[in-house]
Amino acid sequence: MPDSRSPHPCIPTLPRLAEQLKQGTTQVTLGGLTGSAPALAIAEFSRLLPRQIVVIAADQTAADELTRELLFFNAANVSPFPTWDVNPFEAASPHPDISGARLDTLQRLLQGDPCTVVAPIAALLQRIIPRSILSGASCTIKPGDEPDRDTLLEQLVRMGYSNCPLVEERGSFAVRGGILDIFPPSLPRPVRIEFFGDTVETLRSFDPLNQRSLEPLPCLSLLPSRELVLSPASLQEFITRLKTRADQLDIPADRRRQLVAELQGASYPAGIEFLQPLFHTDLQPFFSYLQKPLLVLMEPDQLHQSALHHQTEVANGVQKAASEERLHPDPEQLYLAPDELFQLVDRHQQLSCRRLAIADGSGTTLFPIRSEDNTDLRISMARDQQHLLGPLVERLKQWQAADWRTLVVCHHPSQAERLQELLTPYGISCPLSATDPFSPALPTTDAGLLLTIGDLSRGFRLPDSKLAVIAEEELFGKRTRRKSGVTALRTKQILASLAELKPGDAMVHVDHGIGIYRGLQHLKTGAVEGDFLLLEYAGNDKLYLPIDRLGLVQRYAGGEGATPSPAKLGGPGWEKTRSKARKNIEELAAELLEVYAKRQASQGYSFSPPDEMFREFEATFPWEETPDQLSAIQDVLGDMQHSRPMDRLVCGDVGYGKTEVALRAAFKAVLDGKQVALLVPTTILASQHFETFCNRLKDYPVSIEMLSRFRTAKEQKESLERLKSGKLDIIIGTHRLLQKDVAFKDLGLLIVDEEQRFGVKDKERLKSYRASVDIMTLTATPIPRTLHLSMLGIRDLSIIDTPPVDRQAIKTVVARDTDDLIRDAITRELERDGQVFYVHNRVHSIGIVAERLRQLVPQARISVAHGQMEEKELEKVMLGFMHGQSDLLLTTTIIESGLDIPRANTMIVDRADTFGLSQLYQLRGRIGRSTVKSYAYLLIPGAGSITQDARERLKIIQDISELGAGFRIATHDLELRGAGDMLGPRQSGTVADIGFELYTQMLEEAIAGLKGEELEERCEPEINLAIAAFIPETYIPDTNQRLVLYKRLVQAESNEDVTEVVSEMHDRYGRPPLAAQTLARIMELRIRLKQLKVLKVDADAKRLCLSFHPRTNVSPETLINLIRTAPATYQFTPDHRLLVNLPPNSTNTDTLESLASTLTLLGA
Repeated sequence: MPDSRSPHPCIPTLPRLAEQLKQGTTQVTLGGLTGSAPALAIAEFSRLLPRQIVVIAADQTAADELTRELLFFNAANVSPFPTWDVNPFEAASPHPDISGARLDTLQRLLQGDPCTVVAPIAALLQRIIPRSILSGASCTIKPGDEPDRDTLLEQLVRMGYSNCPLVEERGSFAVRGGILDIFPPSLPRPVRIEFFGDTVETLRSFDPLNQRSLEPLPCLSLLPSRELVLSPASLQEFITRLKTRADQLDIPADRRRQLVAELQGASYPAGIEFLQPLFHTDLQPFFSYLQKPLLVLMEPDQLHQSALHHQTEVANGVQKAASEERLHPDPEQLYLAPDELFQLVDRHQQLSCRRLAIADGSGTTLFPIRSEDNTDLRISMARDQQHLLGPLVERLKQWQAADWRTLVVCHHPSQAERLQELLTPYGISCPLSATDPFSPALPTTDAGLLLTIGDLSRGFRLPDSKLAVIAEEELFGKRTRRKSGVTALRTKQILASLAELKPGDAMVHVDHGIGIYRGLQHLKTGAVEGDFLLLEYAGNDKLYLPIDRLGLVQRYAGGEGATPSPAKLGGPGWEKTRSKARKNIEELAAELLEVYAKRQASQGYSFSPPDEMFREFEATFPWEETPDQLSAIQDVLGDMQHSRPMDRLVCGDVGYGKTEVALRAAFKAVLDGKQVALLVPTTILASQHFETFCNRLKDYPVSIEMLSRFRTAKEQKESLERLKSGKLDIIIGTHRLLQKDVAFKDLGLLIVDEEQRFGVKDKERLKSYRASVDIMTLTATPIPRTLHLSMLGIRDLSIIDTPPVDRQAIKTVVARDTDDLIRDAITRELERDGQVFYVHNRVHSIGIVAERLRQLVPQARISVAHGQMEEKELEKVMLGFMHGQSDLLLTTTIIESGLDIPRANTMIVDRADTFGLSQLYQLRGRIGRSTVKSYAYLLIPGAGSITQDARERLKIIQDISELGAGFRIATHDLELRGAGDMLGPRQSGTVADIGFELYTQMLEEAIAGLKGEELEERCEPEINLAIAAFIPETYIPDTNQRLVLYKRLVQAESNEDVTEVVSEMHDRYGRPPLAAQTLARIMELRIRLKQLKVLKVDADAKRLCLSFHPRTNVSPETLINLIRTAPATYQFTPDHRLLVNLPPNSTNTDTLESLASTLTLLGA
């Protein structure tokens, strides 16, 4: 919409108001704006008044919404300045994203750039890093610069960056030869700086997912990674002030020494930011960074209330820090009092935004604007149950007749297309805007209706301007936005297990069995050197495996509890183990193929395509569908429209959206007049699904009932009669549904939740349904993609692996077990009307813990659950917690994987050091189900009394993110558990015997063999060329990164694959040295050797020797012609080897070229 040059601004009053502000009017009130209209007004101001504008909101939630709205309305240079996401003086640091956004905004303000800053009042109450410190700690790097590299690296450490082998997380950097990778928290992607000598040659952003470079950058503005900059001077000042303050607070001397030692070692303890006043006495108010700003006060009365609330939070933080004997400064040194803040506000020009157009009597100029929100439209739509869109259609036609401009804003193109489909039958055309309707460069939009894509959750109407803006959420209910990013992509990457390999891990050699990895060894044999994988077998036997043979080994993964013993090198044991495994795998393959054949031959009901009512139901889903969730829905609907009965497994953790997939399938079945049964393993899950289905389908004529022990015999009888007569559409129940007295009039769809948790008899009964009824199975345990691929075409599988919204926002704290911590954690959760899980995994002492908790938090209603309880009693306790009848559930690890309790957002795990990584990961996944902040407290007896392994596990789970290695480890462990569930105990034993990767390889071969498909025999050529071919440690110091690259080169199937790896090496580490280039050339030749099925190539100074597979792809005629044509060069020996005579004084390059030309002549 228009800028200052436009003859028809959206809000005609604004140019006059802007003129008054230019002339110096100090206080103006804009009254009457509702919905997102204030954001539109501020956006127009940002164009009419190109200066620093600071929009002050009551809290972070309001600030976030305003930021999204301002971006939608194209405000100039929107810069968020969020408040820290930790409580005052908490022993935790703000998230790097938060610090990055704050520092980026401060840098913009330092430069004097016009921008629109959005901040909650709490962010402005905090004193911040002095201008001079930030200015001195920042630097700009551009191509052609010649910075002193050692000085730059020292500066990065002082700026809070951590040195690591691989840059995946914000606030980290890595040095590799002439390349420096760095991830500033203020940037969306990390940056790769490539040096040529001492000169910066290029700057490129890169993808942390695959580490590949993206676009070149003209320059890099490097800001600190924390709001605390260490320097020798500031550290010395800190040590001096520390003694004084610690003496005042009686902080023990050993704790002071530990803190100083960590800082001197460039390590930043959690919560160090709250000690800023001990580093700098001259912390400044936010306003010290501003230059003649306009302050926009959103609902000033609310701002005053929020400031007072923040003052209380600061006082509570001081009290808590004191009770825990933690070092903290005087609060006045870090925070302004509310009165101090508003005195600073009064020194600047102010624009107050109020919903009500009333003068406040303080002498401000009032500009009333007539606007309306869309509440009346929402109410009308809610009342009209029969025609959800009826009131909207009527209103759209009225506005169209009155020449209004109407804009409907959808979050996603798929939702916009859905709305177009829904409105078409009413004769309403709503084109999707090809351009941004609020671009300042565009003239006023013509009268009419437009759809556009944007992040807007509330609209408004301006009658005087004949403008209506409607947000999708106002039509179909609130939609929760998922965080953008690469999370789903990361989990879809095939696990590069070698990236986490460490000495002592078990590995599987296809020919020699399970051995122990002892590291990557660099050996010299004569004049030739290379890298070898060292494996140790029983009796301390050692196997040195050349890196070109890496295709023969895999990291051992045998599932939970599997502890493999090393095989005897050269003994018969491994061959026996493999033969037994092959027999078991072939039995499974035969069973799978039998089920597959029956399905192919069966004829089921072919459901109709989705209609208008189905699309309307889809539109009311309160979340944004993720791509893999949409894919699963399309898979299911496609299966249902096929005449062959559906048998699909939908896999995804709780909150990932499986239930919605089931709901849409169920609704489609009901629309076609079919009945639906949802079978669950426990009464608790039955109750949970029943509530979900009832809430989601309440606006539609669908009858739903539950069959479980919580229903009386009379209620069950009535439900069964209605089911038999066809009066009941959807029945949800436990194994009770599988009993013989349950009869359907016309069952069309059976949904099974967690099938692996049913007994053998129940599974047999389920098999009888598979021939004629569409079946969809849901599971919350991840299934490995490799297993899915090996069973492709046998069982249909949809994987949903985009995490639920804000899953990564769970704040994880590892702490000593203290009464104060437990009391505070529980009390804080109860004060926000939440619930708490307390995990104590020892039944014999759970009663003692319950008594301790009752004394610590007497106001909490505590219930206890563990596996030794009677099943009915356990269900009663769990269901009571689910329905809010207790505040705290003290439980063992039996918390159900499917349990979804949105109000439970705090978890305390007792003796967390005794849990495995995947256990901790899955336990923590029980919280964080809603949009509020979640906390996981992992309690330990003391850092000195836990093992090094436990310390590492806790560090990983604390730091875990969608980009880190810890996420891959945890999900891999869980996937193995899922594989065990899917395959059954017998096959799980086979996996434990031979390792998961070899198991899936053999299963794939067995299925292909039974299908009659011709199996391509695997050929792993052995290459002994006496040429140095390896990746030097001086080039890539990290052993695991070298291993991953070796494995990728060995697995390459084309020259393009090899070129891709070499290109990546060049990109990430600089120009590959000669030994690495030679390795790449040999790997290209290896591909051709595999194509011809050459088993081995040996070389000495005089000749090459090629040994062929019995079923080689080289024809006898080709060999004969070769020998006849050049008998001086080629000879064939009686033991079927081809000798290639080399020219005298051949170099390494000559040897490789001779091998290449020979392979060409042989047909590769």
